[in-house]
Amino acid sequence: MHKFLAGWGIGSRRKIEEWIKEGRILKNGKRAKVGDRLGAEDEIFVLDRIGTRLYRATLRGVFDERNKCWLKPGFEYWIVNKPRGTLSSTRDPHHSRMVTHLVHSSQGLFPVGRLDKESEGLMILTSDGELCNKLTHPRFEVHKRYEVTLDWPPDHATLVAIEKGGVVLEDGPTLPIDVRTVSPRRLELTMREGRKREIRRLFAHFGHRVVRLRRVAFGPLTLKDIPPGSSRPLTPEELELLRRAVTGYHHRFEKKAHDRETRRPGSRSPGQREGRRSRRSSALRITRNGSRS
Repeated sequence: MHKFLAGWGIGSRRKIEEWIKEGRILKNGKRAKVGDRLGAEDEIFVLDRIGTRLYRATLRGVFDERNKCWLKPGFEYWIVNKPRGTLSSTRDPHHSRMVTHLVHSSQGLFPVGRLDKESEGLMILTSDGELCNKLTHPRFEVHKRYEVTLDWPPDHATLVAIEKGGVVLEDGPTLPIDVRTVSPRRLELTMREGRKREIRRLFAHFGHRVVRLRRVAFGPLTLKDIPPGSSRPLTPEELELLRRAVTGYHHRFEKKAHDRETRRPGSRSPGQREGRRSRRSSALRITRNGSRS
């Protein structure tokens, strides 16, 4: 059931499993369970946190209860230039300006990652939950680039600490970040993780306030000529570049695993110096024989 719903772009498989555990998915009027199958006579309702119906699903398709339309099969991919003051959310009863309102689509799109309300710049909206998870997980090493304007120039020690990583925040230490100085108060950061308000909290740790934060690149994608508040579908070439950005990680991982499996016992690993191995062998001979041979 969760695979069927994810295939219609309602959310990723992991997210739908969370909804099932939270009781937000009903099967024939009863709470669904993880692993339930969807039969020909079954009817599924997806609810929000307050119990309002969002989607009605059968094997024939999925109906959007909010927009009163049937969803189209397949996935959609959009690039958006989010303006300041817009929420990176799909639904919030307390705010009327959502990033999803900037896209004209009948599918249930959701943002790939987040930008806080006061931040601006490039966002990707899609109904492809699997690609969304890969683009946002740090282990796939998809880099995001940001333009940051501070209240006053940071000193050299601050920039070195940020580049090195390991700055301890409330939710753990940061990863290394590439820092380029554009002007005394303007920096360009390239990072491969994106925790909640991480850049703002990082500079607050060193006593700085972020005056403006703008994402200018997400992997291979850049804003180019997309004005604030505008959006457009990704081209096939851009989508292929995004997919290559996440599959490149698997190729690197598989190569490392292959190298470990094919390495001869006792042979040194790549980068290990011959001298280090010789010293270790000499020490072993001393232990066994009592003297160096």
